[in-house]
Amino acid sequence: MRGSLRAAVAAFGLAALLVAAAPGSGTVAAAGVRFATPVYIDQQLAGGEPEVLSDPLHGTLVYTSHEGTTHLYRNGLITSPWGDFGFVTNYCNQVNVWTSRDGGVNWFRDRYLGSPCPSSPAINTGFSDPDLTMDAGGRIYNTGIDLANDAVFSSADGGVSWDRGTAQCHDGDRPWLAGGRANEVFMGTDPVEDALNHRVFVSTDGGTTCSATGIPDFGTTADGGSYTGFGKLFFDQARARLAEPTVYNDANGNQIGIGVSTWSRGDAAFTPHFVARSGPLVGFFPVIAVDRNNTIYSVWTPDQRQAGTAGGCSGAQTPAPNSVQMSFSKDWGKTWSAPATIVKATNARVVWPWVIAGDAGKVSIVWYQTDPGELADLDCQPAHIHAMEATVLNATSSGRSVGVVDAAGRVIHYGTVCQGGTACVVTGKDRRLGDFFTNAIDARGCVLVATGDTMLTDPTTGQEYPTSRPLFMRQIAGPKLVGNGSCS
Repeated sequence: MRGSLRAAVAAFGLAALLVAAAPGSGTVAAAGVRFATPVYIDQQLAGGEPEVLSDPLHGTLVYTSHEGTTHLYRNGLITSPWGDFGFVTNYCNQVNVWTSRDGGVNWFRDRYLGSPCPSSPAINTGFSDPDLTMDAGGRIYNTGIDLANDAVFSSADGGVSWDRGTAQCHDGDRPWLAGGRANEVFMGTDPVEDALNHRVFVSTDGGTTCSATGIPDFGTTADGGSYTGFGKLFFDQARARLAEPTVYNDANGNQIGIGVSTWSRGDAAFTPHFVARSGPLVGFFPVIAVDRNNTIYSVWTPDQRQAGTAGGCSGAQTPAPNSVQMSFSKDWGKTWSAPATIVKATNARVVWPWVIAGDAGKVSIVWYQTDPGELADLDCQPAHIHAMEATVLNATSSGRSVGVVDAAGRVIHYGTVCQGGTACVVTGKDRRLGDFFTNAIDARGCVLVATGDTMLTDPTTGQEYPTSRPLFMRQIAGPKLVGNGSCS
């Protein structure tokens, strides 16, 4: 643990993590949520953009992450004096995959025929952009890309082995998955033939093949602007319909709002629904979840700035304290509630939210947050980063309660958080955390959190690793998102 982190923890402790809930939304930590001591899934392989999925049918947890190729701290591997040789010797050009059969206490790398690779290269190539989902028959899907191809591959045994897939579901960027009926999976991507607009492709054979054409989710607006799908898909299996986040831009390409697009089986295209004006976000996309009452929740973190200042990157306005915002729809996206402030940072910045939903009105939101006083423009200014979680009960009521906790109980990253995509490596910026981190619901109905972590150092050289490491947190107290009782 580097000295600056140790000093920060000693000086701030838990007080460093105080946030204020919106008026009328309950008291901070009212839910009494607590997480177990975080566990490193692996201390050699990279952990950026991680996801965890619970498979109650097979009794497993599945964890996946970016292989690290474009999530480096500086350009180069072997040629650098701090080269990460473990990364090189285990490299497979496939996203990393691990499984656990004991609720996340022990984790094991997936290995294809005894190799260090999780699956056959015939059905899976691509180091980047993993995403997990499960279809109605219990088959689990994952994806990976090589900055062009979108692979889709699947498992029938809880993620231990992967028996179906294709390395070429389609050409595109940033695929997201949603499991449909048995052996059916939907993949949203920005296909190259549409100049990186957005379409959703479908496989009906467990990922072995994909449709040649995709369902469009992009278009123009009446004011000369445009919208496009952008983010994690959700499939409502009971009603055979999809929902996905969208972003709205004006005629000059400036982001002005967020939305959610919906599709029902047989529709020729998605139908866009505007949610709220937002301006730029801290992060690339809004996120959505759907509870068991079919209420859709949209969550985002606006990039608020201090007018008349120039303390940000390249002379941009100085960042201001911002908030986690949420809106919901009870009619599958047709109408939306006014945005509610779920959490407002106190002299700090909140970024990169993710959301899951359980029973009606039960929601868990995670996000990264800086220490108080660190109003950093994270693309170029360092900060201490915490992985925060809020359990929201009665989420559709003005009397909702919001319980906030530091899921890891410590800093998970100190440094900048580059949001320039693959250009980060070329310019020597820190992109080890990737572009998002996630939460999920386990078989108990409780919350799991997956995040990258950069606090380990090389035991031989004492240097920082050039990639993050995968970290896992499991809820051990507080109310369940699914079912009654406590997660203790």
